[in-house]
Amino acid sequence: MSDQNHRFIFDSHGIRGELVELESSIQSMLDKHNYPVAIADLLQQVAAVSIMLTTTLKFEGKMSVQLQTTGNLKLLVVQSTNQLKYRGIARYDEQVNYAGLSFSDLIKDGQLSITIEPKKGKRYQGLVSLERDSFAKCIEDYFNQSEQLKTRIWLFNNDSKVVGLMLQALPDMLNQDSFDHLVYLAETLTEQESLSIEPQILLTRLFHQESIRDLLVQDVKFHCGCSQKKMLNSVALFPEHELQEILQQKNKITVKCEFCLTSFDFSELDIKSHHAVAGNQTKH
Repeated sequence: MSDQNHRFIFDSHGIRGELVELESSIQSMLDKHNYPVAIADLLQQVAAVSIMLTTTLKFEGKMSVQLQTTGNLKLLVVQSTNQLKYRGIARYDEQVNYAGLSFSDLIKDGQLSITIEPKKGKRYQGLVSLERDSFAKCIEDYFNQSEQLKTRIWLFNNDSKVVGLMLQALPDMLNQDSFDHLVYLAETLTEQESLSIEPQILLTRLFHQESIRDLLVQDVKFHCGCSQKKMLNSVALFPEHELQEILQQKNKITVKCEFCLTSFDFSELDIKSHHAVAGNQTKH
């Protein structure tokens, strides 16, 4: 299973493209969460788009694509880096039956934002309109309106894999007919083909009459980033008396990462040692 992002360009048309395929990383993201199908599907699609956004918007740092609603889907977020490492999570009302719910049902009264936190420079946040009936179309509108880049996106997924294809006009695009022509070819792509054929072969079949120049193929990985130190830092934020109560009852404090569900156990000695180190660092 290969998780990769393929960037390419049609020199004769002035149009670029990306094809992202995520499988093993998707399984790592979904593992143990037991999401309803509708939510798992959307989380996969957001992950694929996040990778394409990361390479398209060109920044060094991290980015979050976050959906919040006042309905049953409380929060869905995918965080990615310019190194194409990502993680994602969804929070939702577990008492609801999500079978048959559409994208419009899930995002009702919601807000979708794209936040970029560069290593250098200012934090940027853009809001994405949720007036369309699919996530792909909402992101297309974001590029067309906010970034002034003519864009089309196709997303396909099953229960363990997602494939995303994007075509985007460059400033030197030949003409509208060029874009329409490539979109016409891309529209022939089926879900079965996208999920079963290797990316290079898929692109050759789709655009066999076109001259495609490969720009870059990059590996994509699921990377939670949690660690014992980070979890201990979060434990240290709780009031001392609450920590002592838990320690007296259970002799340890257990913290679980909400992204990968890894559990970390800390003893009283672990916490006291951490407080001592933190205190010394503060003094220095």
